[in-house]
Order: sequence, then C-alpha cells, then structure tokens
Amino acid sequence: GKIMIDSAKDFDLTLSEIPDSSLERDWKYLCEALRDDLLTSPAKVLADLEELRKYVVGTGQSRLFFVSSGETRLAADAAIKSFASVIGGQLRAQVGTPRPQFIAHRMSTREGSTAAARLSYSDGGPVHVGLVAQNMKGGVMISSVPSVHYGDYKDTEKQLDFLSSRLHAGYGAHGIFLKTIGAGLAYSNGLRASISSGRSGYYAERTPELPQTLRFVVNELATARRDPKLADYAIAQAFGELRSGASYESRAEGIAADLADAQSPDMVRRFRQSILELRKDPALGEKLFDRKDRVYGRVVPGYNVKGADVPGALYFAIGPDKQLDLLDQYLKTSDGPETTLHKLYPRDFWMP
Repeated sequence: GKIMIDSAKDFDLTLSEIPDSSLERDWKYLCEALRDDLLTSPAKVLADLEELRKYVVGTGQSRLFFVSSGETRLAADAAIKSFASVIGGQLRAQVGTPRPQFIAHRMSTREGSTAAARLSYSDGGPVHVGLVAQNMKGGVMISSVPSVHYGDYKDTEKQLDFLSSRLHAGYGAHGIFLKTIGAGLAYSNGLRASISSGRSGYYAERTPELPQTLRFVVNELATARRDPKLADYAIAQAFGELRSGASYESRAEGIAADLADAQSPDMVRRFRQSILELRKDPALGEKLFDRKDRVYGRVVPGYNVKGADVPGALYFAIGPDKQLDLLDQYLKTSDGPETTLHKLYPRDFWMP
C-alpha cells in the first residue's frame, strides 16, 4: 500500500514536467519505468551503482591538487599515490567522442520530422531555446557566444571586439547593469564575459517581460553617447579575472585547472601585455565605438545581428509559456519569421 501511495505522489510531481503533446507516450514510459524499478533486485541496483561509481571516479577524468608545505607534501606522497590507485579505472569515453544528443532528439520528436535537421548539433544545433518553467512569473535570458581567450594574444581583432564589448559592461553608471535595474526591468543582469572560457554574453533575470527588457537594452546601447575615454574602463575589465584576494585553496585549485587546461601563466602574461599595447593607440576609444553595435548585436537578441548568423552562439531563456511566447514573437520580428524559439521541458532532461 505504501509503495502505491509513494508511486502516486511521484507520478503527480512528474506530470508537471511533461508537455501535453507527449503526455500519452511519456505516461506509458513512466509506468513501465516504475514497473522495471520495482522488479529490479537489490543486488542489480548495487551492481549498477558500482559501475556508476567507477565511471565517476575514474582517474582518466579526475583532477587532484595539493596545498601544503613541501615537507608535508613529501610526507603525504605515498598516501596520495595509494588513494589514486584505489580509485582505479580509466576514462571510458575519450575527449571528442560524440555524445548522444538525447535532448535534441526529444525536441525534434516533439516538433516533428521537419525540425530534426534544424536541431542537429552537427549543423550547429538549435540557436534559440526556451526552458518552460510554469511556476515562474518573470523570465530569464542568457546568451553565450564565442569571444577572446588568453590563447588569442596575437589576435588583435578578437581583442578589440572583446574590449568593445566591455564599454557598457561592468558596474559603471553608464552601463547596462545599473540602467536596467534603475528601470525596474531586471534584477541581476548585464553584459558578461570570461577570457578563461573564451565566451561572452548577456544575462538578465526576473524580467517583467523578456521582449520589454531586451528592447530597453537594445535602445540604450544603440543610443549610448560616444565617449572614447571609456577605453580605459574597458581595458580595466580585461584584468578582472584575478585570484590574489582568494584563499590558498581556491587559488591552488584555479592554478591546477589552468595548467590541466593548457592555460599557462606565460599565455596569460602575453595576452595582458598585448592588451596594454593596444592602450598605447590614441585612437583606441574611437575604434572600440566603431565596432560597438556589431559586437553587441552578437550577444543581445534583436539588436542588429541574427542569432543564426553567429557561429557557436546559443540564446537560452527560462520562463512560463507566456514569457517564451512573447520572446518567440519578438525574435520573429527582429530576426525574421523563420526564426523559432524551440521549447524544452524538464522531461527532455530525463536520462534515456
């Protein structure tokens, strides 16, 4: 009896994750999954968990860093090696191995066969995606596009684009962050970037209406006063990823990750030196404003660049149907009637 009651509660909670269009087959899936789970022996469950443990802690995909004096490190060397040998296992899927595209498959199955080609990651994948969250009132907008990386210390064009993207970023009074909050059109928001990850984008949460906030941002950027003196403001943000004030542990972890990712101190130094070289150009501010609209067009939907024309870009929204439907209409107006905001549901993230 208790199993049936608990199962009914699970079904009730899970139904909110399923779109109406696939309710029949997903209900069947849930019933069959519950049946299979109940018929699985404890021994089989433990064996499956052990397989999962081996995969998660395999040395081929593990990283270890150590913070101590040299004397302590030498004393602990044998114990560390012993621990690593106990973990055991190797990475089963090598880096670069294609992963199952089960989320895109679910989306294309729901949207029909004509959507399958548009949703293939081999062709760039979906560009505009919205996660349905019916319990929300406002909306969230997140964009992510390729940007400059520390390894691009010889690429002046990428560096100039990055600096241009910082003109109205940050927390200055002229920036999008304070202007949007002041207008009551978002809470946490702004133009963000990470040189370490090589990505930049725009973020806004708790928006009254997504298109309203986006139109406000586009207008503020398009009509912003041209102020070449902001070049120094932009350059300062190129040095924002610092660890000097962090704890030894977090600094060590960051350094270890950089070294494992082939991001050497020399690479960072060369990049920052190249940025300082750009600062010597008396016309730098003018050059940054000359490319401002093109750069911001890549990260703010509906500005002046179609999202589909930005390689490697993703524009992700979260909100109830009302918010996402309004965003879909906005994109069709700004990017063209063929533009589609593909909806995702929590069901799409269930492991196959």
